[in-house]
Amino acid sequence: MSGLPREANVPGELMRPPNPTRRELLKQGCAGIAGMAFGNPALLGQNNSRIPDLDQLRRQHQESGVVSPARTYRAMEWEFHTPAQQTFDINVEAAIAASRVAGAESLMFYAQDHWGYAFYPSESAVRHPNLKFDLFGSECTLARKAGLSVTCYYSLQFNNQCAIAHPDWAWTNEDGSEQRFSGRWHIICLDSPYRQYVLAMIDEIFSRYEVDELFLDIFGIQFVMYNHNGIQPFCFCRHTEDAWQKEFPDDPYREGFKTREGWTRRYEWHQRRSMADMLDEIIRIARKHRPNLLISLNGGPESFPDAIMQRVSFIYAEPLDCPTGIALGSILMRGWERPNYQAGVFTEYGYSDIYPAELARVQADALIVQNARTFFVGNAGVLSGIDGQGFSHRWFSVAREAWEDVRNVDCLLGPDLQPLLSTAVFYSNPTRKESEADKRPYDFRNSLLGALELMTHAGRPVESLIDTRLQPDVLNRFELLVLPEVLALSDEHAGIIRDWVGRGGTLISSYRSGLLDERHRPRGNFALADVIGADYLSTDAAYAYDATGKQREGNAITTYLEPHGHPLTQAISIGTVGLPGPFIRMRETSAQEVMSYRLPLFAEDVSKNLWVGWGSPPPGPNTAGVAVAFNRYGKGQSLYLGVPIFWAMQWRAHWIEEWVPAMVRRLVRGPVAELRTQPQSEYVHGSFFHDRARQLILVQILDAIALVTKGERRPTPTVEITLDAARFKISAAEIVWPKTTTVEALLQAGRQSIRLENPDRYTALCLRLAEHSS
Repeated sequence: MSGLPREANVPGELMRPPNPTRRELLKQGCAGIAGMAFGNPALLGQNNSRIPDLDQLRRQHQESGVVSPARTYRAMEWEFHTPAQQTFDINVEAAIAASRVAGAESLMFYAQDHWGYAFYPSESAVRHPNLKFDLFGSECTLARKAGLSVTCYYSLQFNNQCAIAHPDWAWTNEDGSEQRFSGRWHIICLDSPYRQYVLAMIDEIFSRYEVDELFLDIFGIQFVMYNHNGIQPFCFCRHTEDAWQKEFPDDPYREGFKTREGWTRRYEWHQRRSMADMLDEIIRIARKHRPNLLISLNGGPESFPDAIMQRVSFIYAEPLDCPTGIALGSILMRGWERPNYQAGVFTEYGYSDIYPAELARVQADALIVQNARTFFVGNAGVLSGIDGQGFSHRWFSVAREAWEDVRNVDCLLGPDLQPLLSTAVFYSNPTRKESEADKRPYDFRNSLLGALELMTHAGRPVESLIDTRLQPDVLNRFELLVLPEVLALSDEHAGIIRDWVGRGGTLISSYRSGLLDERHRPRGNFALADVIGADYLSTDAAYAYDATGKQREGNAITTYLEPHGHPLTQAISIGTVGLPGPFIRMRETSAQEVMSYRLPLFAEDVSKNLWVGWGSPPPGPNTAGVAVAFNRYGKGQSLYLGVPIFWAMQWRAHWIEEWVPAMVRRLVRGPVAELRTQPQSEYVHGSFFHDRARQLILVQILDAIALVTKGERRPTPTVEITLDAARFKISAAEIVWPKTTTVEALLQAGRQSIRLENPDRYTALCLRLAEHSS
């Protein structure tokens, strides 16, 4: 059931630059990374095992000349939000040399910062008052001279200068007040004349300077803020109202917010106008001068609609990490089959604290484990007068150590490596839209990230599967599908999932699963009721909402789950475990009861003096039927949970972290690949990637415990890697980093296993497959 994902099909001249992609560059011989390393026998080791020769690959990579941003794993940003009082006593050439020593292959320089200052001689924008030379131009020239590619940073919607000079350009709340970010940055409305101001700057920058990539920061900021913090994404300035009335003269702008339909119509209009249309205009002007220009954005699929995801070359998808160190945003990005994607490591101030480089190194390793481009982001690492030359020596030292593993293994990585497929977490665009319209957009993100993390802890390869890719041939490659609180599900997708389970797939679903169709119309029953083996009765919110009707925030327990000895609950003892949020009452048809509901003693009501101490009401005598149901369907199986368990992962209840991975391991035995630790550790995780010819598998293992111990080193638990011997025959296995060591693969009970005793923090392991592997 494992295989390769389909190639992305991205139509339209604006969707992808006409320059060669990383994959095409590799095929042209521009770099010795995965597409060639794993696919070209000349680059494999000279021994019989045919393991890649890492030393040879590194040498070829180092000799390849300027590395395009399209194929580097080492990009660095020189953060440069510079107030008016600041001068420019910076040794730019020395800072670029320090970047090279650190390992950077692409540098990001600022053309316009959050203050709204241009760092080049502009005829259309506000130039920094103390800048007497072309800083941006000098940086570009010196970087090229040093053999580095260049990315242009442009702050799009934070611009203090324009908001101060033109108050009517500022993003305005419904009450007429100005919306700001963190109390300091003025947010500009793109319906105002600022739109033309931006386009004039883009025309200047790309007609003058040799730049490889444009990075738009603060793009779609109102939607980022809405999805993360619930801040309403609508501007009420006169420019926005005029633009709306011009397009919809018979639909008064402010009146329409009173209905859900009107709210949604305005939301989608704002998205199109300030995101998709704005991006198209910027791309068209920039590529008029630089046809091969890459476009990247700060944001990701948790904030941007699919139309934006398909228009760009790179998405800055981190830090969507988690306390256990998994680069969740990078896993999420693969669901879009983007030709390229990036992530980031934020660093502390390199001049005000001793930032343990060990932490940045673990974060960078978490990204390459997912085959994502690392992006080292500095908090003013370059600033006038610092350390005598205008840049923080400590900050660059941290960057060097952060890339220690990346510098040595990125020659193995690349877009031709394909993830081994086992578990898919479903990304439902209709559910996301429903969450946005319900004015709780962060609920969708929390459910999705909770599912990705829990499935990673189960030790199987995990992928994000976007609904636009849900077809039988794609789903057939997976062993397990997770629907994390997927409320809206189309009849077509329900049919595909039903057939897949019937042929032997395993489904995990939760909460209001499929109670809406793709047009947001309610169903009277679960879309997959026959697969679940239970019928929907009602949603019980009596314990989840306070006296005002507002959902209780935080981890207040609103129902209890009680196991009854089912084999799937062996990881948790008999008793009760609590969960926040509403829950589903159901009637089982063919399903087995795994857990049942035990209701709280009462619904807390402070106004009526109903509470117990400082915590949630304890379990009372009343029950509410089946809470978790297991069902056999055809040759497959289904586990349904009537609670929003993946959403609740944000509060990190120990029983959820313990039970769900253990339950997954019992449900799907003998997976295509698995990574386990002895003793069990949620901080040790890894990934499995293979070449297109299925001759080699790259296994990467990371122990991220340093993130919670602030750099303290502890022995990594013993790691056992197993693969299904019926699908993969290992002919040789070798640790290629941090030291070269041959390891033995043992065959037992249909599994091939490799045991690594206390491996280092990060380990890269290459497995050579026999020709008859399937």
